[in-house]
Amino acid sequence: MDHLPRNRREAPWLWILAAQAEADPSLARRMAIVEVLRDGRPHPGPDLRTAIEKRLGEGCFGAQAEQTLEDDITALRDWGIRIGHSDSPEVEGYYLKDPAVEASRQRLYQEEPNPLQIETYRAWDNARKMRSMFEMFDLAMHRARMGVRARHPDWDDKRVEARARELVTHQSLAREDL
Repeated sequence: MDHLPRNRREAPWLWILAAQAEADPSLARRMAIVEVLRDGRPHPGPDLRTAIEKRLGEGCFGAQAEQTLEDDITALRDWGIRIGHSDSPEVEGYYLKDPAVEASRQRLYQEEPNPLQIETYRAWDNARKMRSMFEMFDLAMHRARMGVRARHPDWDDKRVEARARELVTHQSLAREDL
């Protein structure tokens, strides 16, 4: 827990999750698996187990380490974590299919906006700016709906829409809206 923010008010959910992981060895293993796989490189099963045991302690997988790792990978996939596996000899192992998650405090881009782009946006009238904003919102909603539906194929359209809207706007809908 030494890598958590010192002030618990900054990210209380991280502290709650860390406390839960200390009490639940399977959650701790699964969190460590994702952390190791974040580097984007494939990790063969034995190497992945060794890296996890370095973090959590030898024997954290129990007597049937290979089966426990498979069960943990299956559970993570069930949770929507996209973990792939390659059998190719030159790149054998487990890897995250999604790009590594960057810290939210980092800038999303490294270069300054193009001056021509700034000039173009400034030249737009308010109606064009609003239309662009709504197009971006529609795109975000469409992508969120696709993700929610992929993770929850059994949900009805109303529930998918509510969750997608919550993800995009960061606001929960009132229960009666569902």
